[in-house]
Amino acid sequence: MSRVLVISPHPDDEAIGCGGTLRKHVMEGDIVQVIFLTSGEAGGHGRSPQETARLREREAEKAAAILGFARIEFWREPDGALRVTQPVVNRLQNKLRQWQPEILYVTHDREMHADHCTAARLVRRALSGLRLAEVKPAAWMFEVWTPLQKIDQVVDISPYVKTKIKAIRAYRSQCAVMRFDEAALGLNRYRGELHSGWPAASYAEIFSEL
Repeated sequence: MSRVLVISPHPDDEAIGCGGTLRKHVMEGDIVQVIFLTSGEAGGHGRSPQETARLREREAEKAAAILGFARIEFWREPDGALRVTQPVVNRLQNKLRQWQPEILYVTHDREMHADHCTAARLVRRALSGLRLAEVKPAAWMFEVWTPLQKIDQVVDISPYVKTKIKAIRAYRSQCAVMRFDEAALGLNRYRGELHSGWPAASYAEIFSEL
């Protein structure tokens, strides 16, 4: 059994980028926790930030139940203005020290969304600040807005893809505007066919080392 920590800039990034892999972890007996750095309040599409934050947090809770996460946390940093500040670095380091995850996932550092890049920098800085005697998790970056160019790990998510899509669709406020479910399914099919070796997986998620 492994402890798995996910650093998600917004509610939905975890499901879109690595929902299949996270479901695989859960089904194999691993404990998965997710930290949502922001509540996605800037993505309301006409709703107020306050209403949007409440809505997207509720959607995150529904997605977490579908995927089987043990715990989720909302840190409520500013959506669209996420920064690598010392208080946030300290908070993440405390989480790493207290829970000691073996595996960590975060959005990759060349994403077109600034918050996603910031999340990767936050993780890198937090890990670099740990003492030599402290065990660091294996850190993997996943793709959401921008396809990864460097592929270090390919995970066959074929048995879990239906659950992943169900979790993405739990974010109804976002899928009503952009079909993240269809886009993720297409990308995972492409990754499975082209990047999973032989015989090819029907669906796959890819990762790059942080």
